[in-house]
Amino acid sequence: MMDQARRLRELIQQRGATMQEEPQKSEMKARVIAVASGKGGVGKSNFSTNIAIQMSKLGKRVVIIDADFGLSNIEILMGIHPKYNVADVINGAVDMSAALTVGSMGCMLLSGGTGLSALHDITDNQLLRLTDGFLQLDDLADCIIIDTRAGLSNAVINFIKAATDTIVVTTPDPTAIADAYSLIKSIKATIPDAKELKLVVNCVDDETEAMEVYEKLSGVSKRFLQLPISFLGFVPYDTMLVKAVRRQQPVSILHPYADSTARFADICAKILEVQVEKKSSIQNFVLKFIGKFGS
Repeated sequence: MMDQARRLRELIQQRGATMQEEPQKSEMKARVIAVASGKGGVGKSNFSTNIAIQMSKLGKRVVIIDADFGLSNIEILMGIHPKYNVADVINGAVDMSAALTVGSMGCMLLSGGTGLSALHDITDNQLLRLTDGFLQLDDLADCIIIDTRAGLSNAVINFIKAATDTIVVTTPDPTAIADAYSLIKSIKATIPDAKELKLVVNCVDDETEAMEVYEKLSGVSKRFLQLPISFLGFVPYDTMLVKAVRRQQPVSILHPYADSTARFADICAKILEVQVEKKSSIQNFVLKFIGKFGS
């Protein structure tokens, strides 16, 4: 595994050097966002899906990489059936652009496939194809969202190292908080120069509960790890979101005026540092009221 990791770094450096010889490709244009969680079941993939859709609504070209190879959560949440996945890119069946599937709101998805094992024992040529494929995404996307595997692994750490930003998703559940801190601690241990992580608290009653979770994690991280965490936002428990998941449609599309959709929009605006137009309170109430009858 160490030999493969070294080879991959060397291949990426070689490809990067080639790119720098071309003036128009001297810098990465796409913003890469890794979404991680300490454990499964906290809504990480749902978050990645809806944030991608919100970015697309703002006119961004978005690619989601389902990096939980073998489970394909994103395609299930979008209700789509990709023809190709990451294994097809590695094996040379198709290039990266052909492997992408257009999903909700024009978001493009690289499927992790179903039943795939971890990417062990792949050849140099396969590494080259994968590396070239990721570099191609720079011409295809403004934002690349990497939905990593839940928990901690070498692959998760490598994606976080490569990302522009890292967002940790958790819930108020004590085990989820403990696992989120374990993930944060491992990130600091393996990436000592990590500057800042961002936190989203999912499935909360209100902002007060979300802030309590944030203050716990932020406090221990700052005290024991010297790693600052910024509060990116929260997503409330929302029956409309639950119904959307069951119907395999993102809540941001199925219920555009749901409470959770509004929070996804707020978080997206924070990530992109843009202003989101707010509905007047009575208009927002009426739209959500009508939406409940359509659910």
